[in-house]
Amino acid sequence: MTTKLEEQSAQVGLNISWEKTKVTGITQRPLTQPIAIAQGNIEYVERFTYLGSVISRDGDVEADINTRLAKAAAVFRRLDNVWRSSTLSLKIKLDLYTSLIVSTATYASETWKSTARIRQQLDVFHHRNLQKILGITWNLMSCNLPKSPRQLGD
Repeated sequence: MTTKLEEQSAQVGLNISWEKTKVTGITQRPLTQPIAIAQGNIEYVERFTYLGSVISRDGDVEADINTRLAKAAAVFRRLDNVWRSSTLSLKIKLDLYTSLIVSTATYASETWKSTARIRQQLDVFHHRNLQKILGITWNLMSCNLPKSPRQLGD
């Protein structure tokens, strides 16, 4: 199969980098049968990143969610001057938050299974960010923060 793939690819001018090629199976069973090529066997990996999403062998999305939230948190921290600004309106801050942070955090979320743990993780991330934007410190916190930035801007 790999020989045929290499032949077909060469016909259209594509070269396969076998050093960079890895394989995984979305299964709970151990993968034992190696895929052989002329240069040796293709390496099996537990997880890999494809189009910005982390794909794991067991099909669990937790690694992908953690990666997404870490990326969104990094963007949020880089905009710290925006969140602390007294010259920008709350509406502008919330629009920026929704378009930059929420979209980064939830990219490809339609592929995630919805569990209570995942929803809790996303809620905690969201509430912490809203608290920072609104300037709410730990001693002023309320459990009744809005679920959506739109509820704040109206």
